[in-house]
Amino acid sequence: MVRSMIAGVAGLKTHQSKLDVIGNNIANVNTWGFKSSSFNFQDSMYSTSINGSAGSVLGGGAGGRNASQVGYGVTTGSISSEFGTGAPAPSSNPLDCMIDGTGFFLVGNMVNGSFTNVADSGLNLSRVGIFRVDGNGYLVDDQRSYVYGYALVDGTGIPEKPAKASEYTINNAQVTVTNQNGKTTINIAGQPVETTSTGFVDQVKDWIKEVTKNGSYFADFNISLENYDENAGTANFKITAKKAGDTSANGSNIDNTVLQANWGNTSTKTQTVIGSNRVPGVAAEYSDELSAIQIPIDPDTGDQYEIQSYKINEDGTVMGVDNQGRTIAIGQLALITVENPNGLEKTSGY
Repeated sequence: MVRSMIAGVAGLKTHQSKLDVIGNNIANVNTWGFKSSSFNFQDSMYSTSINGSAGSVLGGGAGGRNASQVGYGVTTGSISSEFGTGAPAPSSNPLDCMIDGTGFFLVGNMVNGSFTNVADSGLNLSRVGIFRVDGNGYLVDDQRSYVYGYALVDGTGIPEKPAKASEYTINNAQVTVTNQNGKTTINIAGQPVETTSTGFVDQVKDWIKEVTKNGSYFADFNISLENYDENAGTANFKITAKKAGDTSANGSNIDNTVLQANWGNTSTKTQTVIGSNRVPGVAAEYSDELSAIQIPIDPDTGDQYEIQSYKINEDGTVMGVDNQGRTIAIGQLALITVENPNGLEKTSGY
């Protein structure tokens, strides 16, 4: 009698646990990143009243017999979470994102320095991608936890500096040489150069490439221009360039392009040369160690970039556009994978 009551009570308690799981699933139907749980029953202990035997086929032997057992109720077998990808929802916040597939964001309190061992970091795993930038330039979630990922390697992710005109005045002629956005233009007294010289533009480009090839900070180049003026014959055009920074791979863009241009067979006039000071950007490279994602420092000002808008790409890279219209690489979100997600313990908010 008592045993049957124990079995019945065990059934009530276990079914109550299942109802608790169902109720929790319903209560969190609108909770971002919530993973519903499923409840599995398992029969409880048994008491054996008659042991089983295999029997014997020898003379005088008896046949086999099955065991007789009495069960004493039911208990919780397991409670597992469903880690499938939920339905996406529209958002006006460009920093909101979702994980399409498996994996978790890494969030939590500030960890000084960088690290590689997630298990010992004391941080949490989260499927909620509701992010914003706090007053210190850190990426945080809606629980005020820092979002961790891979920071920029020092000296990388520097945006291109747009070209700005720089004037230098020297003697002998009025010549304008402009190298901007990869295009070289030469003007004499405000007029574009017209020449019958074979491959004039190619000669200019070859000279620029030669500066890159030799890695020289100074280089001279002479171009023979024919019939650029009805009243003049052939003039030698000498360019002296100073490279203030690195040139691009194809040599088409150089910094502080032209500092001096000398013309022969011309009247002595003031010569104005305009050169481009465009500085190519440095591609972003990300660290192998984890740290809290923060807006990087502008090497020109020593302060954080003033980001006006944000975007998170499909590969987890966090990008921004600053107050000068430049695209800034901020960092890359870490995506943590776990072999057995159901082995994780849930906490409030995560």
